[in-house]
Amino acid sequence: MGVMTRNTLGSASALMALTIVLSACQSPPHDTPGGSGSSTATAGASADRAVYVTGARPDDDACTRVVSAIGYLELSLLPSGQEDAQRYDGDVRGRFGYVRGTLAMYGPHLPASLAGPVATIEEVGTPLSTAATAPSTRPALLREYRKASRTITSACPRP
Repeated sequence: MGVMTRNTLGSASALMALTIVLSACQSPPHDTPGGSGSSTATAGASADRAVYVTGARPDDDACTRVVSAIGYLELSLLPSGQEDAQRYDGDVRGRFGYVRGTLAMYGPHLPASLAGPVATIEEVGTPLSTAATAPSTRPALLREYRKASRTITSACPRP
């Protein structure tokens, strides 16, 4: 009976830890420019200082961070024109998620003229980062992503 109790307690502790982690992951995104949202991605951070990208700081240059994330994703994509042959394994889907996280953190700090492309990437990035998205819809979404990402990378100043 003692062994059963220990296993039950261990399972309960593991379940509680998992619940806490999942609750943190499911908190609403930081989407208010003034920082009045209630979401924080790091313990003790204020909403306007939320960190969605590992190693990033809220005061990093927005263009540099976003262009870097786009470049990171491009490493896993086939060249432009080969969208129909692109595979969407966990690596590619995860990198789309990384771009989305970077835009959640830095998109509001990009030049106002890039609000449209940022919104497009959020719109198409969601299904491109999801395994359940129908394969037949992916090539068109990838083309939209590429157009929006080119707009951002060409508008951001080069260091």
